[in-house]
Amino acid sequence: MLFNLFNQPSEEIQYLGTPFTQDCLNAIGFILQTQQRIEKALLLSYDQNHAYLVKSDRSTYIIRSGFTSGYLGEGPKGLASSLQLFLKHNIEVEEVCISEKIMKKVNKTSLSNNDLAHILKTKYIRPIEIHEYIYAIYNTLEYQVTNDRYYPTELPYQLIDSRILDLALKFNDDPNYSILTVYTRLEDIVKVKINDRSLFSNILLKTAFISDKQRQSIYFWDANNEKISNALGCLFTNIFTAYRNERAHSEVDKPYFKQLREFLLINELYLLESETIKR
Repeated sequence: MLFNLFNQPSEEIQYLGTPFTQDCLNAIGFILQTQQRIEKALLLSYDQNHAYLVKSDRSTYIIRSGFTSGYLGEGPKGLASSLQLFLKHNIEVEEVCISEKIMKKVNKTSLSNNDLAHILKTKYIRPIEIHEYIYAIYNTLEYQVTNDRYYPTELPYQLIDSRILDLALKFNDDPNYSILTVYTRLEDIVKVKINDRSLFSNILLKTAFISDKQRQSIYFWDANNEKISNALGCLFTNIFTAYRNERAHSEVDKPYFKQLREFLLINELYLLESETIKR
């Protein structure tokens, strides 16, 4: 019997998700946040079980059949939520019927290139039933705000200033430590920058970045005018006043996503600091 290369598992496909609905929703959130352009999204349906094939400009993803329909439960609710996620991103989802054999191969990560080609050539289900899956659960087609939790809640390392990347990598272990340290490190950087270790907090930042009627700041931004440069400088003092001072005087207990936002705010200060020009 000849060895048929075309029936071997495709190396083109990346498999995401598990038989659990939540994992499959998280997989969709990951794709939507990390892929710049989605070229095709197919709902793969067999009986009342559903999986996804998603093609981006870089990869082909299969999301296992953690979704179901036809009754009230976690699987159908997850299916409705997944469709709403795609619609929120203005991605049109088409549905195709697949065989039981193909669905088993989807879940066993064993689709061949021939299987993939067959799925992509399959005619779309008409009339369209996508919106019926959503309406059956929510009685509306409007996007459910709570679906936002399916996006990855991680720091975007490619946007993090290299001087605090080490703290970004430790962020999940101890957000409070990372945030307190980025404030302290920024102050130390500015002290060295203006060659004055006697100043602290807002006085330090004003001296470095904000001009007034009596004096000019030591550093400025190459903006169109002094007002814009001062406005950028005020970001430093405002963020320290609104966030850092609270941490300096008491123990802070904030939800993870709020601490994530705060770290990104301080990261922006690092990036702005690197763009300053000495007068």
